[in-house]
Amino acid sequence: MRIILRVFAIIGFLSVVLVAGLIALGIHFANRKPTLPDNIVLELDLEQPLVEAAATDPVAGLLMGQNTRTVQEVVRALGRAAADPRVKGIVARTGDSVHSLAVTQELRESIIALRKEGRFAIVHAESFGETGNGMQPYLLATAFDQVWMQPLGDLAITGIRAELAFLRGTLDKLKVEPQFRKREEYKTFAEQYTETGPTPANREATEALVGDIFDQWVASVAQGRGLDEAVVRAAVDRAPLMDGEAVDAKLIDKLGYWDEAVEWALGRAALAGGPAELVSLHDYFLAAAGDATDLGGTQAPLIAIIVGEGAIMRGDSRSDPLSGEETFGAATIAAAFDEAIGNDQVKAILFRVDSPGGSAVASEVVRRKVVKAREVGKPVIISMGAVAASGGYWVSMGADRIVAQPGTITGSIGVLAGKLVTRGLTDWAGVNFEPVSRGANAGMWSSNEPFTPAQEERLGAFLDNTYQAFVRGVAEGRGMAPERVAELAKGRVYTGRQALELGLVDALGGYTTALAELRTALKLEPGTPLSAISLPHKRSQFDLLMDMLSGNSRVALGDALTAHVAGRSLGPLRPVMSELAPHLSADQDMVALMPAMVRQGF
Repeated sequence: MRIILRVFAIIGFLSVVLVAGLIALGIHFANRKPTLPDNIVLELDLEQPLVEAAATDPVAGLLMGQNTRTVQEVVRALGRAAADPRVKGIVARTGDSVHSLAVTQELRESIIALRKEGRFAIVHAESFGETGNGMQPYLLATAFDQVWMQPLGDLAITGIRAELAFLRGTLDKLKVEPQFRKREEYKTFAEQYTETGPTPANREATEALVGDIFDQWVASVAQGRGLDEAVVRAAVDRAPLMDGEAVDAKLIDKLGYWDEAVEWALGRAALAGGPAELVSLHDYFLAAAGDATDLGGTQAPLIAIIVGEGAIMRGDSRSDPLSGEETFGAATIAAAFDEAIGNDQVKAILFRVDSPGGSAVASEVVRRKVVKAREVGKPVIISMGAVAASGGYWVSMGADRIVAQPGTITGSIGVLAGKLVTRGLTDWAGVNFEPVSRGANAGMWSSNEPFTPAQEERLGAFLDNTYQAFVRGVAEGRGMAPERVAELAKGRVYTGRQALELGLVDALGGYTTALAELRTALKLEPGTPLSAISLPHKRSQFDLLMDMLSGNSRVALGDALTAHVAGRSLGPLRPVMSELAPHLSADQDMVALMPAMVRQGF
C-alpha cells in the first residue's frame, strides 16, 4: 500500500510539474514581443468579432478564445499607427456582419483618423453579404480609400429590417399564461410573451429606431463614397448588386483578389520608404504599445478604465455559456470602482458600458459607486458601447458626462416584472404540485399559480417605486426637471443620436471622444498623455497556477469547461438565447431590460 501511495504521489507531483511547465511556457511565449520593421503595412481582419473586455478568468478566456481582441485595443493600436512614421498604410479584410452599428462607427472613426494623418487604407471583401446582409461590413468599408471586392462577389446592401418575435400563440397552445406588468407603455420587452403582435407604442418606437439607423447608414455611406444620398438609397433598393453593377454604381473601386490587394498595398508602401512588410495589427499593438494599459507614459496622469459588459446581475461577473460572454456582475464592477476610488494616484474613471440592462438593484449598486467616485473628486466619464439601455442607462445616469455613438441603443427608462404561469402545461402533462406554505404571499413568484389581487397590489407598488427611483435618478444625474424626464422615459428606446438631441447623452463618439471629455474634466490640455489601469484585473496564468497548486481552481475549471461545452452545443441558438438569457436566469428583480428584437443588417 505504501508503494502504491508513493507511486500515485509521484504521478501527482509530475502532473503538477508538467502543468506548471506548460503554463510557464505559455507565459513566456505570450510575453514575447515581436520586433517591427522600418516600413510597415498593417493587416487587420475585420471579419473577426471584437469584445469590450477580455475574459478575466484565464481558463474561460482560453476556452472562449484567448486571441479575441477588444474594441479598445484595436482603437488604440490604430491611434498609435496614425502617429507612427513607420506605418505607411493598412490593408483589411471584411465581408461578414460581425460588429454592431456602434462598434462599426467607432472603427470607422479610427480608420478615417488614420487616413487624415496621410496613411493609405484599402479594404477587401470576397463578398459583402453573399446570401446574407452586407450593410454593416459595407458601412465599415466606406471609411477606407479604396474598396475592393472579389470577382463574382455581390454587394448585398439590401436595407435594415427589424423582426419582432411574439410567442403568445405558442404559449397559449402550451397552456402557459404570461403575467408581466410594466412601467410604462414603451417598455415592450415582455410583449414577446404577452402579445401576438406589436402594440402601437412598440411599432412607433421600432419604426423610429430603424428609420434613424437607416438614415445614419445612408448619410455615412454617401459621405464616404462622395455620392448623393438619393443615389445611395436607390442603390439599396436595387440591391443585391452584382460585382460589375457595384463598380458601375461607384460603390466598389476595383474587382480583385486578396493577394492582389496585399500586393498593391505593399507596392504603394515601398514607394514611400523602400521594401515594406506586412504586420498584423495585433503584433503591432504588442510591439508598439508597451504595457497593455499604457496610453501615453508612466509619468502621465493615471486614469482607471472599467468595462461593464453583458446582462447586469447581482454578485460577481461570471462566464455565460449561453452567450459565450461574461455577465455584468455588480459586485465585480463595484469592487473595481472601490479600487479606483481608493487609489490616490487614479485621477478619473472612464466607464465603458455595453449592457441591455438587468437587475434594478444590481444597477443601483453600480450607480452608487459612480456617485461615490464623483463625491471624492474623481470625474466619471461614460463611454457607451453597442447597447447601454435600461439598466445600462441606470448605471450611467449619475456620471459627469455620457458619450455614445450615433448608433448606440440607449434609453429604455422603464421597468417590468412578472412570471410565466405554467400550471396549465403541468396539468396537461400530468404533473401535480401540492403547496405547503406559511405567509399569504409565499407563492407570489411561483409559476404554478397566478398572482392574487393582494400580490398584484404589491407588484404594482414595487414597479411604481422602482420606476420613480429611475426617473428621479435621471433627473438628478442629468440636471433635468422630473416632468421632462417623465416625458422622455416611459421605457422608450433611442439611438445615441436621438438621445443627444433629447439631452440623455452629452456627446457622440467612442473611446477617443470619451478620453477628450475626461481630459476636459481634469482641466488638461487636449491630447495630454494619460496612463491607465484596466479594471477589473485580469487574472494571470500565474494566479491560475497558484490556484491549481492549492486546489482552488477545480471549481473554476469545471465551470469554464461546462460553459465551453454548453457554448459549443448551443452555438446555433446563441442569437436567440442571448436575448432570453438575462430574463430566464435572473432573480425576480430583473426588471430593467430593453425591448427585444432581431435586427437584420446590424
